[in-house]
Amino acid sequence: MNNKTEWGIAGMGVMGTSLSRNFAQKGITLSLFNRYLKGSEEQVANKKKQRYPELNTSLAFEEISPFVSSLETPRKILLMLPAGKPTDAFLDQLVPLLQVGDVVMDGGNTHYLHTEKRAKALQKKGILFLGIGVSGGEEGALYGPSLMIGGALKAFELVKNGLIKIAAKNKTGKACCGYFGAGGAGHFVKMVHNGIEYAEMQLLAEVYALSQSKGLNDDIQSELCQWNTTSSKSYLLEITARLLNYKENQVPFVELIQDQASNKGTGAWATAAGTTLGYPNTLMATALHARYISSFKSKRVQFAEHYATEKIVEKISFTQLKMSYDLSRWINHHQGFEMLNLAAKEYHWKLNLSEVAAVWAEGCIIKSDLIDLCIDLLKDEKSLLLSTEFKILLEAGKDAWKKTLQQAIENETAVLCMQNSWSYFAALKTEKSAANIIQAQRDYFGAHGFHRIDNKEVGLQHGPWSSSNQN
Repeated sequence: MNNKTEWGIAGMGVMGTSLSRNFAQKGITLSLFNRYLKGSEEQVANKKKQRYPELNTSLAFEEISPFVSSLETPRKILLMLPAGKPTDAFLDQLVPLLQVGDVVMDGGNTHYLHTEKRAKALQKKGILFLGIGVSGGEEGALYGPSLMIGGALKAFELVKNGLIKIAAKNKTGKACCGYFGAGGAGHFVKMVHNGIEYAEMQLLAEVYALSQSKGLNDDIQSELCQWNTTSSKSYLLEITARLLNYKENQVPFVELIQDQASNKGTGAWATAAGTTLGYPNTLMATALHARYISSFKSKRVQFAEHYATEKIVEKISFTQLKMSYDLSRWINHHQGFEMLNLAAKEYHWKLNLSEVAAVWAEGCIIKSDLIDLCIDLLKDEKSLLLSTEFKILLEAGKDAWKKTLQQAIENETAVLCMQNSWSYFAALKTEKSAANIIQAQRDYFGAHGFHRIDNKEVGLQHGPWSSSNQN
């Protein structure tokens, strides 16, 4: 084949197709691959080529060997396949056909530790590998996603021009495309993005729950639209307000949806990663657990019948609710960036948190005015909770935050993330905690030892209850 293409994309699902169209619209020539499964997946790549005019000049394949041969060298192949075994199976067939210096990119929702293993395995074969976190969904993939990249720096240098072309652009015109370090750095940043996303979604669900349980007469949909004209503005707030506008037979359509939240695993990964790092990413974990609780529908019905709730209809102002929501969001973002900072030290990644915020400024699910603000606030690498902006917000809304939680408890309305955000903040600003009791307990039953506050130079010591201190 004489006319070689610049990029190959394997996997013509929703995301693969949208990214292919994005590349093609930017003038990048493509080879498209999708597997052949008789009766279910036949001529998929060719059908996409025929359906979308921008893909007309692309080459379509359902056999791997000619797909690889159609690409100019060094080859640039982006995998948009289901994470895990399907990606491994494809790589087993692909790698023997590649040459030293070719670049393979995994754009799936892959666990960062799996990306680390693949990068090391392919490095031994001379194949350059990148793990790319892609955020923005189908629309983002088509019009400009947020791209979080990790792996071989040499590989990034070879493909960055194409990635920058398709990426979203933030308000300064900079591409939302960032290289964050070796191995699984890109997929780790994407995982934390998803963890923040989980908590942002849960906080909005709690705002809705509070508005319903408190007898608010105002229209929650129009109120959220108004919030989105303020510093609370975000993509998730915008779409939540929008979806509340849909009705069926005068009933809000959301009320016709079963109240059991699903998850695809990234929230669990983020929660586990926080545990591995020893970091209290409590809002991510709480948001995940809230989804788990929602899945026990039959149990919830049983307990609701067994423990009837006496509703105390007490109006709560939307102003008060908004302050509680805003402060909880700051805690959520603080935890996400602090977790990234700790991971960078643990895995020796050179993460610039301001640059991470810049990549999240457009093209992704958590884009917001708060993220835009984080770009500047994180340039000096200070904690978000030590910023002047947070202190001003806290001074204005602290009483409202506490009152909202008090009213939620009185009305027996579960607001897991909002309550957790306050508990985390209260614990973080407690100079002397009760952890000394835990250390004493551990020493009593396990002789684990502790450090005394009046003699820090001495190593671990034991209490007077210990047999080692008895004469």
